[in-house]
Amino acid sequence: MFRALALADAEGLAAVTIRRVAQEFDVTPMALYWHFSNKEELLAAMGDQLFVGLSPETSFSAPWQDQLRELVLALTTALRAHPAAAILAAPRVLQSDEGRLLTERALEVLRYAGFCADRAGEIARHILRTAISLVIEQVATGASAPPERRAQDIQTKRLALQGLPVDRFPRLVEAAEALADCSDEDAYYGFGVDLLIAGIATVRPHSPPRT
Repeated sequence: MFRALALADAEGLAAVTIRRVAQEFDVTPMALYWHFSNKEELLAAMGDQLFVGLSPETSFSAPWQDQLRELVLALTTALRAHPAAAILAAPRVLQSDEGRLLTERALEVLRYAGFCADRAGEIARHILRTAISLVIEQVATGASAPPERRAQDIQTKRLALQGLPVDRFPRLVEAAEALADCSDEDAYYGFGVDLLIAGIATVRPHSPPRT
């Protein structure tokens, strides 16, 4: 799986095929068909691999917000290591043991925070999809592109926004720098997760945490 993920990182997910991965291992495609009957199974296995080893370090005695934040950051960090393959995580989160364990932990934290089982399930679904979407969105904006190409894309976006009519789009013009460039990706993800956790806190029941 590591070789397939590395191929996706280098050339994009479309480059990942049974034949191409076989070439990476210097074997015939038939050798891989013993493990994967088709490309769909290969992609599913890659999606499962993205969840392997996710174990947030936050103590169970920490505030629920801190536990949840570390869980989401652990997921975004894992996906950021293979951004081109991040889209494979969404359909596999409940189909692999590692993904299920991550979801179980999120549900446990939410139940401890006082949410009922149904609401905890709804929030967990939003949490996981939001974390995955944060990484996918960065890929779509070219954040993982080569430095020279990325700098050129940022400059093009910045100039386009700054060139808008100020009388019609004053706020877009003044925010052109922030909208065109994500200069600190760690801060970008951290702030995105903070917004998510803060939103969850506003709908938390007033009842005390479950013990």
